[in-house]
Amino acid sequence: MKQWRSIAGVGLVLLLGILIGSAGTHFYLKQRYHHFPDRKVRTARLMEALSGELALSEGQRAAVSQTLDRMSERLHNLYSQARPEAERIVEESFSEIRQQLNEEQKKKLDILRERHRRHRHRPDW
Repeated sequence: MKQWRSIAGVGLVLLLGILIGSAGTHFYLKQRYHHFPDRKVRTARLMEALSGELALSEGQRAAVSQTLDRMSERLHNLYSQARPEAERIVEESFSEIRQQLNEEQKKKLDILRERHRRHRHRPDW
């Protein structure tokens, strides 16, 4: 009887450790990669990283900052132009997928897609 309690206790501690580690990793990644949705903030963070790693002088910082701003603007324009076409491709593909599903699967697919839309929404793109 005591042996089973010990085994159950160790199993519980192991399970709690896995859950806590998983939750910690999730929160870390969420903060690290989704905390800066605004492109100006992302550009500023990149500037800080480059400045710190490369020990840029003031003149270099100004030039690099201007280049990063132009890059951000160009990428924003590119994404804005490509987004409608990408969304059209996704819609067509999922329309084809829906044709292969039964009604219950279609409902689940709709729920998954809505969850994905909420997760991926980026207002500045």
